[in-house]
Order: sequence, then structure tokens, then C-alpha cells
Amino acid sequence: MKRQFQNAYAADRQALKVRWALVAFWAILSYGVLSLETVILGCAVLATLGYITLKFSRTQQEYERLGRRVFFATRLADATLASAVSTLKIAGAGSTFDLLWLLAVPIILLEAISSGSAKKVALIVVGTALPQILLGTDTVATPSDLAVPIAVTAISGGFGLVLSRFQARQRALEDRDRQLSTIIDASIAVAHTHNLHDLIQQNLQSAVAEVGGTAGMVALLDDERERLIVESAFSRVGSFQFPTEIQMGEGVTGYAVKSGQPITLCAVGDETLNVDEISLPIRSVVSIPLINREFSTKSTSTVDQIIGALTIVNDQTSKVESEDLDLLQSLAALMANAIHNARIEERQRAIFLRTLESLATALEARDDYTRGHSQRVCDLSLMIGRRLGLTTEALEELRVGTILHDIGKIGVPDAILNKPGRLTDGEFSVMRQHPVIGYEICRPLQLSEGVLMIIRNHHEKLDGSGYPDGLRGGELPLSLRIVCVADAFDAMSSRRPYRDVMSLNYVLGEMSKGAGTQFDPVVVEALKDILHSGALTGVYGTDFRPENDEIDDRRAA
Repeated sequence: MKRQFQNAYAADRQALKVRWALVAFWAILSYGVLSLETVILGCAVLATLGYITLKFSRTQQEYERLGRRVFFATRLADATLASAVSTLKIAGAGSTFDLLWLLAVPIILLEAISSGSAKKVALIVVGTALPQILLGTDTVATPSDLAVPIAVTAISGGFGLVLSRFQARQRALEDRDRQLSTIIDASIAVAHTHNLHDLIQQNLQSAVAEVGGTAGMVALLDDERERLIVESAFSRVGSFQFPTEIQMGEGVTGYAVKSGQPITLCAVGDETLNVDEISLPIRSVVSIPLINREFSTKSTSTVDQIIGALTIVNDQTSKVESEDLDLLQSLAALMANAIHNARIEERQRAIFLRTLESLATALEARDDYTRGHSQRVCDLSLMIGRRLGLTTEALEELRVGTILHDIGKIGVPDAILNKPGRLTDGEFSVMRQHPVIGYEICRPLQLSEGVLMIIRNHHEKLDGSGYPDGLRGGELPLSLRIVCVADAFDAMSSRRPYRDVMSLNYVLGEMSKGAGTQFDPVVVEALKDILHSGALTGVYGTDFRPENDEIDDRRAA
């Protein structure tokens, strides 16, 4: 909906309240001058006009269709009636309503402020002056008595138009300031928001609000560039159904992406539009392609890449003004650039992460005793995490963190890593540095805090006796507690240069002994449940297959 139309609708709704005050003023002025029956009849007629006006403006759609014309007709009738009654001598009253024509002044001002139309204001001024001209020759003593009402109503009309022009200019400046503020806020969000979905949702809400839309969505092209996946949707009127994907070239959104041009449609009459299967009574729509523009460093040429579309629908028939279209294109450009950069960064981060994972795997290959340790800890941690109901995001943090949790051993000399005997205090002090080394290696990757915490703090204990930070109790999140249990279990269940594989019963005994001080008891119990279920067979082979509901006491290979 156009903002000018919204302002007129709000002004006319407020004008109805002013009209009721004017009707009350007329009734008070008439009491004692007219008969009670006449006052009641007049109030009834005026109230009927007010009710009819209200009926045709209950909704913005009704107001757009007929309400604006009804408001004007009511004001014209009110002003003409007030002028006519003021001019005529009332039979039997022996008096005239000399000042009743003044009611036309606020009516004229209301019309000027609401519509800003010089033509409509002039018609009400003429409607006010005409009864005085036609009827005043018989009821007014001198021509000067006619000149005053006519001059005042004409001046009030001119003053109202001037006031409406100032208001329109003020609203235009406010709109430009608001649009500029919206673009600045969107730019700040692009620079500071690291969550791409939140960024898209924030800009989508701003776009819907600024153009007075009902709902909107942002759809992005997939890697094959054959279909659009709806990334975000928003409605100002509650929940609604929207498509999850759209084929390229199909529907309003698909066509906007295929053509690379903004698409605007408005319904005709009482019909509604079917826009991409959105479950709303849509009467107008605008779809803006998200175009990322890259500038060549070797020339002035640019390369445009369409990556999706921003679509806004409205339950009112309203063409998008040029200023709003410019705003939407600016927001779409910001979103397109942010999405493009985020995808590049995500790809680079994924490549770097895979490189680190490969490095971690190669690092473990230096030592026959720890080969496969990180992968086994990863598999076991994910099993425990699923059993304890971790979210998909938390499970992904577990996967990445466990794969990289020993990456810091790259800074530990081989002589210490592969020493066949127990480490000295000095050597163990060097070994204890590997979580911090791994943390410093991975911190520039902008990994989540959960992943970095797993890398740095996987040797912490509940009682605070772990390293490197001495975390205790509630300072250890559940995902970190899971890794601590899985890492310790695999370490005790694997062969080392200075010892053979520990007995499984002994390992579980140590886990139970450390429950509550070193390990989280709930995580330990989840580990035991997994062992009894036989789920670790795929990780450790047949050594952990339960026999007759008892855990086999054989050694892990």
C-alpha cells in the first residue's frame, strides 16, 4: 500500500471522531432554537451519514474501493447543510444560526489535510458559499454579511491546502530519512551479523515494513541453478503457508530470477493473485532479483550474478512507488552481496576445515598407537550426543571439535609423542600444551565457541583438576562433558607404547569411579547403555559385542 494512501486512511479515520464532535456542537447550538423533534431528526440524519461513512471504511480495502469518495461526499453534505441552515431564517424561531456556517471551516481543513486535493477543497468551498449566495438575498440584511462567510471559507480552503503541502513535504522528508536509516541499518547488519539466516530475516522484515507489505520471502538459487530454495519468510498478519522451493522460471519469483528484472503485478477489481502458492489473499506483488555485481580489477566491466529473489506481497491493490522500488533494490543488492560473500567464506572455511581434518588424520598416522583415535572419539561422542538428545547444530559442533581436538599435537615433538615409557614431568608439561596449541591454530577460522571449547578444554574435569583452564561443574557444557568421557574411554581402550589395551571391565570401573568428580555421571551411564546395545561394534569391531546381556571382557584391538 502506498504510504500516501495509508496517511489519508488514518487521517480520515481520525476525522470521523472530529465529525461526531461537530454533530454534538450542532445539537447543543440548536437546542432551544429548534424544536426537540427537529434537533433529534437532524442528529439522526447526521448520524446516519456518519454510519454510512464508517461502513465504507472499516478496512483499508473498503476505503480504497469506495470509502474515500464517501468521506468527501459526507464532508460536502455537512458543509452545505451547515451553510444553508445558517443562512435561512428558521420558521417560528425568530432567529438565525448566524455562526453555524463556521462548522464548514474545520470540515474544509480536514478535507485539505486528508486528500490534499485542490479540486475537492474548492468543491466544498463552493458548496459552502452557494447556499449563502442563493438564499442570502432574502435572509441577510446587507451584502457585506454574505462576504464574510464566503471569504472565511475561501481563506480556510487556501490555508488548508498550504498546510497539506507542508505536511506532504514533511512526510516525504521523513520517508527519505527512514529509507536512508533502513539502508544504513542493513549495511551495519551486513558488516556485523555473522549468521546469514538472521541477516536475511532482518532485511526481509525491514523491506516488508518499509513498503507497507503484508508478507514476503527470500528464495535463493541452489548450486545447480535449476530451482530456488526459500531461505526465509515473514508475515505481518500471522502465520501463512509458503513454498519451500520454486522452479527456475516458474511463478512470479521464478520469472523475476530468470529475467533478472523486477516484476510488479496488481489485481483488477475484486480478483486475487496466485503468487507462488502463498496462502494469502494477494492483490499486489513485487519481486526483486538478488543480483551480486562484481567489478573487474583489470577493467571497468562488471559481472552480474543472480542468486535469488526478494518477493513482497500485499492484500491491498497498490502499485509500488519509485522510491519504494529503489529502496527494495538497494536492500536486495545488500543482501545479494552479503549472501555471495558468506557463501565464498563458507566454501573457503570448509576447504580449510577439511585441510585441518586431513592434517589431524596425517598427524595421528605418525603414531601407530593413536591412529584413528580422533575418528573413534568423534563416532562415540555423536552416539552419546544423539542418545542425550543434542540438537543438529550441537552434534555438528561435536563432529568438528572431536576431529580436531588433538590437532595441537602438531606442536609436540615426536620424541615425546612416541616415547615408549612414561613421560617425565617436563615432558608431560609439554604434552599438556597441545590443547592450547590446537585452540590457537583453529581460532582464526571463526569456528563456533562450542568447537573451540572442545579443542581447548577436552582434558578438563568436573572437580576443576583438569587443564588448561581448570574449569569445573557448570562451566563445562554438555557437549564438552561428552567429549571428555569419549576421549578418556578411547584412550584407556587403546594400546599405548607403555601399556597394552586395558580390560573393558577395568575401563568401565575407572569411568564409574571418576563419575561425579572427573566425568559427568549421566554421560557415563549413556556410554554404558551404548556398550550394552552393541552400537560400538562398528567402531571397535567385535570386542564390544555384548554376550548374554553382559559386556564381554575381551580387549580392544
